[in-house]
Amino acid sequence: MAKILLSYRREDSEHATGRIYDRLVAYFGKKAVFMDVDTIPSGADFRNHIEEFLTKCDVLLAIIGDSWIDAKFPSGSKRGMRRLDDPGDFVRIEIEAALD
Repeated sequence: MAKILLSYRREDSEHATGRIYDRLVAYFGKKAVFMDVDTIPSGADFRNHIEEFLTKCDVLLAIIGDSWIDAKFPSGSKRGMRRLDDPGDFVRIEIEAALD
């Protein structure tokens, strides 16, 4: 069974990714498709969970919308910083783990 991880930015492409997810789940089943940090079991380490899923993953599908590359932190100590430049950015972590 194929394992598929969908990587996306909520503010950039959540609706399109939701549609893609629905179609993939209908074909491959819910256990085969990972879409969101919300599906990670509570208490699990995000990096470890993603890396473990990616070791079993056949496909990482990066959904890149118009503002994906230039998404910035809207507030806090990182305000104005491009999210992709932050080593703790979930999208960056997913893509780096897939490329490793």
